[in-house]
Amino acid sequence: MKPPRFLRSIPRQELFFISLILLLALSLRLYRIDDYLTFLGDEGRDVRVVRNILQGDPAFIGPQTSIGNMYLGPLYYYMMAPFLLLWNFNPVGPAIMVALLGTLTVAFTWWVGRTWFSPLAGLIAAFLFSISPVAIIYSKSSWNPNPMPFFALLAFWSLYQAWQNRRFLYLLVLGISVAFALQMHYLGLLLFPPLGLLWLVALKRYWNTKDRYSFVKLSLLGFLSFLLLMSPLLLFDIKHDFPNYQAFTAFFTNRQTTINLNPLNSDRFLLVLNKLTDDLVMATSHSYLTLASVTLITLSLFYLIRTSKDKKNFLTLLLWVVTGYLGLVVYKQHVYAHYFGFLFPAYYLLLGVLLSRLISSSLPARFLAVALLLSLSYIYLQHSPLHSPPNNQLSRTQAAVDQIISASGGQEFNFALIAKRNYDESYRYFFELKQAPLVRGEDRLTDQLFVICEDGDACQPEGNPQYQVAIFGPAHVVESWQLDHLKLYKLIPSQ
Repeated sequence: MKPPRFLRSIPRQELFFISLILLLALSLRLYRIDDYLTFLGDEGRDVRVVRNILQGDPAFIGPQTSIGNMYLGPLYYYMMAPFLLLWNFNPVGPAIMVALLGTLTVAFTWWVGRTWFSPLAGLIAAFLFSISPVAIIYSKSSWNPNPMPFFALLAFWSLYQAWQNRRFLYLLVLGISVAFALQMHYLGLLLFPPLGLLWLVALKRYWNTKDRYSFVKLSLLGFLSFLLLMSPLLLFDIKHDFPNYQAFTAFFTNRQTTINLNPLNSDRFLLVLNKLTDDLVMATSHSYLTLASVTLITLSLFYLIRTSKDKKNFLTLLLWVVTGYLGLVVYKQHVYAHYFGFLFPAYYLLLGVLLSRLISSSLPARFLAVALLLSLSYIYLQHSPLHSPPNNQLSRTQAAVDQIISASGGQEFNFALIAKRNYDESYRYFFELKQAPLVRGEDRLTDQLFVICEDGDACQPEGNPQYQVAIFGPAHVVESWQLDHLKLYKLIPSQ
């Protein structure tokens, strides 16, 4: 079977290496994914919503943000839906979707790297991306921020195609990809400055040419595509007195705790720089972060000064990285790795470009590049999340639910979860999936209450102030079970 047309001009040796890299990326992301995936309250909430969508109850909003109490759009739920259905409502299905999309992002990074710079740059970027611990972690679970790298890369690629190659239909793809990125996480807003600036540069290029009409028309259609995909969120806001608008307003006006709109007044420059370097370059090894950051900046400046043929592409890449960095600097809260998913491809492209340039330079520079590449590979593999034992959250949740259903004797029961860092949606999903006779305490009290304690023996269910326990009233434990670190209790009303 012949390869696709766009691959036929690529040397077989390059195709061989990228095939090995993609096989490695896919293997690392799919390896025991059902054991490693995260399945807590947020994930349980998501699959409950998606199950309802598949049963005919559409969703107009997505998850609520942890900061600012804003709602995301529902696109991620609709991405999950076919995979949850194909896997017969097993939550591993959407996680596999994320793993496949993560591998596709590695392939896309290779393609962008070889197109913008060189085949070697693309291969190095894809290889480092494939074994990056942070990329693997966020490709093994179903969570709305996890597809962000793909849509961020697609947005830049689409604008590049319109700007450099006159393929204006890609402006439609630009609008769609930005809408998806923004609905994965609101840090996607940091894509707007670089994309907006590049769009203005492209507009200037075509303004006095015969292509002006096509560029403007397709830009408007791309913007309409963006608005169409964001419309469910807008309709929800209109119907419910604009809670999202009010939350956004509060977020950007309450600057004492959220943002500082003047980066020059920030004291977070080094903190954020080291955070990005630690997670994306040094694999959370917490070693030599300032040195690694300075080295990356120095090599970037050196490349910018010395290069000529692909300077425009390198400036595009730097614009992506620098504006994203400055956006994170003005944010006053803690910066987590999933916040800067939109920078994942950019960082590995930057590493690929710089290392490939060193390899094509003098012999000492070549030795330095090989040493750096081997060192990074060693660090990434040494800190791979697959060295850690799996969390088994999915199987443990199912086992706890099965134990409670068995102990309930087929009779109605109430349920409560006592946990410091979790809530009960993951358990409720399986109770509903297995059609257990679960009754919410606020709807009706039964003769038995089952309590899961995720904090072990430190948890005391009798008289606990947790809402579902408290509304059950005075009760005492009649049975208990130990399941891994979980403690399960059966309580009945006290006479």
